[in-house]
Amino acid sequence: MGRMQNFMGAGRIGLFSVLTGVIGMMILLSLSSCSTPQIQKGQARGVYHVVKKGETAYSIARAYSINLQELAEINNISDVANIKEGQVIFIPDAHQVIEDVMIQAGKSGLDLKRDLSGNERASQPPPTGQGPEKSLPGEKDSSPKSIPSQPSVAEPPGGAVASKDDKPSDLENQGIVKLEKGKFSWPVQGVVKTRFGIQPTRPYHFNSWIKIVCGDGAKVKAAGTGTVIFSSALKDFGETVIIRHANDFATVYTHLKKRYVKQDRSVKKGDVIALAGEKDEMGETYIHFEVRYKGKARNPLFYLP
Repeated sequence: MGRMQNFMGAGRIGLFSVLTGVIGMMILLSLSSCSTPQIQKGQARGVYHVVKKGETAYSIARAYSINLQELAEINNISDVANIKEGQVIFIPDAHQVIEDVMIQAGKSGLDLKRDLSGNERASQPPPTGQGPEKSLPGEKDSSPKSIPSQPSVAEPPGGAVASKDDKPSDLENQGIVKLEKGKFSWPVQGVVKTRFGIQPTRPYHFNSWIKIVCGDGAKVKAAGTGTVIFSSALKDFGETVIIRHANDFATVYTHLKKRYVKQDRSVKKGDVIALAGEKDEMGETYIHFEVRYKGKARNPLFYLP
């Protein structure tokens, strides 16, 4: 397969970084009393790993010390049991490609087993050189742990999809990716033209949203019941609405034509909140839609029907 070229800060700083800074802080401000929002800029960092024979999503996640759920969402892998040899997977925040995933995953498993048995593990840097994820100003550290706790070194066959009744800790212990299909409804009827996560074409950049192409003047509806925490025009993103939902979730709707809701208004799932009408360079009407959990962007396709 050969070594893939390291991907460290490739491409320009896209609009994603601005949106993450502004919208992320607005969501966080709604959940706690923080200082004035700040715009954070940064580049997506990581490497591309080519799947080799015998490797699974679970072993790759373990080797790179990344949460399996995050790995699946950022790469739009809804069925982690069926990754293919030769498939290219982006590993966020990694500094180098791990050539032998199975050996590294085994080492990680032994270290975890020692931890669980109560023995102190020797202090050593992560294999990829990555450190803890930095939080936005005023944000509590809500990022998933780098290495999911495992009860044993044994690996499930590729991982699986969880039911809604499974608890997060149980899912990590089984190497399972959680899909909450139907938690939110589609905000508008249309076609997804751009997916969440690292985009495969140069210049490389990360999208915290999905782009939905729809009819001109289409009604944009609340994806879930909640409270409007932002409703105004936002530079570079046009008319924008943000709704806070239960259990630390929020949904973001940008590039709208007209807003129908004001801040602090309660909305129900399916209520019309805006109209679509902004057009892209191809002349197609579209909106951007985000799902956020504790201020962090998540893959909307894992939560939509």
